[in-house]
Amino acid sequence: MLRTLLALSLMHTAAYNVPSAAARGLSRAAVEMKGRGTRGMPGKGATAAGVGGGFAKDSKKRMQKRDFQRSEWTLVAEKGELGDQYGSTTAVEAGMSPQGQNYVWALVRGEAAPDDGEETKVYATDGACISCQFPMTKAVITKEDGLELLDCKTCGSQWNLKDGSVHKWLPGEGLAQMGMKALNKDKEERPINLLSTRTSQAGRIYVRLPDGTLAVTKTAADRAAELSGVAPTPQEAVAAAQKKAKSK
Repeated sequence: MLRTLLALSLMHTAAYNVPSAAARGLSRAAVEMKGRGTRGMPGKGATAAGVGGGFAKDSKKRMQKRDFQRSEWTLVAEKGELGDQYGSTTAVEAGMSPQGQNYVWALVRGEAAPDDGEETKVYATDGACISCQFPMTKAVITKEDGLELLDCKTCGSQWNLKDGSVHKWLPGEGLAQMGMKALNKDKEERPINLLSTRTSQAGRIYVRLPDGTLAVTKTAADRAAELSGVAPTPQEAVAAAQKKAKSK
């Protein structure tokens, strides 16, 4: 009887002390969950017709809304502020330097996603060309050898939109570009910055700023109003407050 009780006790204890994968000579990838593939992972795996599982549509929308409201995502453009056409650009402010200067970024409309044809990729990069300092809102997207490139039409420099790497640096093709090359001959090749972006179902565009970036305290409109000495109307003040609240 004592042996039986001892054996049962050892089996019970072993159930809470599973040997690690390393102790068993296995990698973590070898661990396999038994039972249905979606156990413990809502929304993963295929769901047959008539079988429950995954997120309800309303629940998914609520989760996406909460995700956009997290502090790491900054609202930079409302619906319609960036054109719907491929290659459309606009300048936005997001983040502030320690000296109090707002960072300016260029938003560029990419191609439609292949799965639904509606959602599009939005790129966020430096507001000024790092080669010639001209606004990147004048840049265009070109395609070459299967690559999607951002092309500064002022100096001719090009960057790969996949990773920001340099594709062409101050090529000096034509008189105008030769002049830009001569003016910037001492600059070293540098990749462009590419921020992570997201677009909500309402069409608002958000960017994820580098960690530690200070939040903007005054927008360009705020500074313009201060310089002009003209106080905003009550309607303008309410609109500005609503926009600031959405960006938090």
